[in-house]
Amino acid sequence: NVASTEMSTTKLDMREVKQLPVLFGEQDVLKTIQLTPGVKSAGEGNSGFYVRGGSTDQNLILLDEAPVYNASHVFGFLSVFNTDALKDVKLYKGNMPADYGGRLSSVLDIKMKEGNMKEYHGTASIGTLLSKIQVEGPIVKDKSSFMVSARRTYFDFLFLRFAKDTMLKQSKMYFYDLNVKTNVKINDKNRIFLSGYFGQDVMDLADMFSNNYGNITGTLRWNHLFSNKLFLNSTIIYSIYNYVMSVDMG
Repeated sequence: NVASTEMSTTKLDMREVKQLPVLFGEQDVLKTIQLTPGVKSAGEGNSGFYVRGGSTDQNLILLDEAPVYNASHVFGFLSVFNTDALKDVKLYKGNMPADYGGRLSSVLDIKMKEGNMKEYHGTASIGTLLSKIQVEGPIVKDKSSFMVSARRTYFDFLFLRFAKDTMLKQSKMYFYDLNVKTNVKINDKNRIFLSGYFGQDVMDLADMFSNNYGNITGTLRWNHLFSNKLFLNSTIIYSIYNYVMSVDMG
């Protein structure tokens, strides 16, 4: 039976993504995308990807409808998407819907979890590269919910602090991600979603060199149901990418 009329579309099951063998034990959505037909890695160990001959900057990457301009940490080694916070991942490799627009090669549409309205859940893990925690549950049962997910590397805590070199002890080298989302059910016909992502790479070599960059996104969506066949989505989107590099010539 025909279940969908979407062509050139790949949808990832997050349960399957978490079961794939990965480097250093950290799941990565963009690395999983590279294993699908029509998609090629931008380089060994790089989270960038080419789709059917297009370049990496021709891919539109959305997180809850907000564009993410640099979707990688540590210069491409790992993506900014924490799998614990994700609900749905869909890649359009061709025939993209007109409402996306803006890119020639593909659209990667990623949705965050909305939180559980009935009971609280939480997970925490300590890995080779980083540690992470995720909590979700009801704010008001059956009326509103929240989801918070965070992760951070600890290379600076494990290695730099115990280095013999004074310059290394004064250096910083880490990245972090923070995903938050709330879901409020006003009534049977109106619902509001508010989500945000905050991520940053920090690399400071004492007072001599600094290279910091990161993304901030925010989405406010109002869903109104007119009838069983007609609904309206109104969205306000905020997205910014910061990049700061400084060198002390003194």
